Amino acid sequence: MMAECLRILIADDEPTARMLMRAALQKAGFEVVVSVDGDDALRQYRARPCDMVMLDVEMPGLNGFQACRALRDEAGAELPIVMVTGMDDTASIEAAYEAGATDFISKPINWSLLGHRVKYLFRAYRALLALRAADARSAAILNAIPDTWFRMDAAGIVLEGNGGTRPPGAAPQAPRPSLPLSASYPEDIAAHLQGGFAHARDSATVQNFDFQLQTDTREVRQYEARLVTIEADEALCLVRDITERKHAEERIFRLAYFDGLTGLPNRQSFVERLEREVGRARDAKCKLAILFLDLDRFKSINDTMGHNVGDQVLEQAAERLHAATRPYDLVARVAALDCGLEFARLGGDEFTVLLPRITQREDAMQVAQRIREMMQQPFQLRGREVVLTTSIGIAVYPEDGADGPTLLKHADTAMYHAKDGGRDNCQFYSASLTQHAVQRMTLESNLRLAMERQEFFLVYQPQLDLDSGRIDAVEALIRWEHPEHGLIPPLSFIPLAEENGLISRLSEWILRTACRDAMRWLADGHPVRVAVNLSPMQFRDPQLFDTIRTILQETGLASEWLELEVTESALMEDSETTLATLLALRNSGIRIALDDFGTGYSSLSYLKRLPLSKLKIDQSFVRGLPDDHDSLAIVRAILALAKNLDFKVTAEGVETIEQARTLKSLHSETLQGFYISKPVPAAAVGPLLRRRWRIDAPE
Repeated sequence: MMAECLRILIADDEPTARMLMRAALQKAGFEVVVSVDGDDALRQYRARPCDMVMLDVEMPGLNGFQACRALRDEAGAELPIVMVTGMDDTASIEAAYEAGATDFISKPINWSLLGHRVKYLFRAYRALLALRAADARSAAILNAIPDTWFRMDAAGIVLEGNGGTRPPGAAPQAPRPSLPLSASYPEDIAAHLQGGFAHARDSATVQNFDFQLQTDTREVRQYEARLVTIEADEALCLVRDITERKHAEERIFRLAYFDGLTGLPNRQSFVERLEREVGRARDAKCKLAILFLDLDRFKSINDTMGHNVGDQVLEQAAERLHAATRPYDLVARVAALDCGLEFARLGGDEFTVLLPRITQREDAMQVAQRIREMMQQPFQLRGREVVLTTSIGIAVYPEDGADGPTLLKHADTAMYHAKDGGRDNCQFYSASLTQHAVQRMTLESNLRLAMERQEFFLVYQPQLDLDSGRIDAVEALIRWEHPEHGLIPPLSFIPLAEENGLISRLSEWILRTACRDAMRWLADGHPVRVAVNLSPMQFRDPQLFDTIRTILQETGLASEWLELEVTESALMEDSETTLATLLALRNSGIRIALDDFGTGYSSLSYLKRLPLSKLKIDQSFVRGLPDDHDSLAIVRAILALAKNLDFKVTAEGVETIEQARTLKSLHSETLQGFYISKPVPAAAVGPLLRRRWRIDAPE
């Protein structure tokens, strides 16, 4: 207190009283200023304000009451003013307080205690100021909070509130003092708030709960109420509008658990749901099934028509999944078994369907077949109808796996088995499929190393020209000699190479090797055309024509000695791009042959546009000759078609003299098959080129 040296102004018309009062206060450590009456006190305060004023009540001029009022008007409510009075009646004391006095001291004054009394007056005054400042800060904080706040008692009566923005949809105004909560909130919410108050008081914790209110415009807003007790019969409640936060949480949840394109649950959501359902199935000792779907040849849609069109396919596929499994459709029998279906998109063109609580495996197959049929319907894409199919793998709990990840993996394995089986079909999982998948993975890994280890080699199968009786072309066929597993059939590794992107490198190696071998035969005096197969995947490469031309330049082989064999499926991948590439190849002098003719789906009108040199009749039609009348009719029709379109014809798969003679009688130009020669290494081609065959037509 002394360090602060507070300044006190005293006013008394008695000199002795002034002197004694000054001495007592200075002894207590105060700085004292004296005035002789009320007017003098006002003048001195105006000249230099002080920290406290002590006024004698009875003074000439302005008495103490009048001076107190004047000082209070000028200094405000904060200045401590003490009345010093010899009156001891209640009326005088009340008059002092009405005049604005902070406190009073009665005469006669105990001078030894005066300093202490004033000190405690200052202490009480400062505590009052601190309390007012704290209240002001608290009020400022509460008023700065955008939430609605109010104090309430245990009976639910509002004691105080900010009266701010009313909760939308509640009573016409925010909670108002002296009114029950039910005047501002619906009865059930008001009751919940009162219950929360009781719980907060009994547990000494903050209580939270959410509720909803409907606005005047029928919009549903969400709120959070936080209740904390102030004392046993009073609590503070904050009500916050959390509608936007809830919407943000919902958006985050959807981003984390749902596919943005189709709106279906994503992998994370599906796996979590699957684990829960496996647990329920385990407890209930029942079955559940997973269908794993993959759209066949979906990649060609993205590659040829663009990813935007691919997205449309995925969206339509998701809609079909819902349509194929509605209760009133074929799945009604499964739904009647309490089989709530759930779909998910795992990524790319892969979808899953969860069928909980099925009774038998056939229930899953019914759903799978229904989905397969729905997916077979044409997709409408940019005014065109595009037909896609789906391959579906099925895994059933508990036979095919005891947990979610195992079931999902096995359903995936079964789906690949369905693809290997020709696509557009449904397959159940079996243990042998896993072994097959492991072997497939091992083969794929070895395939990547085979190029570096030079494990591939070419053999050539001759094509016999029936008019001359000599070999006029050889077809290059790739073989793989694995150091551990021996000779691996092309049908085992070519599809793998197409799937994992190795087919381009492999095809370039085949073409380069075949051209080099053809140059050696030419140098030995045996000019012969070499035929090389092109994969459908290669037509997606915009550099295909340049690559072939570069290889011809590197090897020195003239384009007239090269023939490229393509399949009907390759021609249908992207008709315009493929046609442009074929035209460029044909114009450069390279011959184009259509392989396996009759097994695909090319239309005759499209066939007329193709720059083909030759049709190769598939061996499936040759195999039945000469006794199978249907095969004979098909071969005859193909030969007639080729003649009208000015195409050469090679019949594949000729294994007997009878087949060769029949084909010659039907005017097929060339033959290929084991009857002529099995595929042979490059070194054995020369002797075959020197040989001459004679095949007589049957009489």
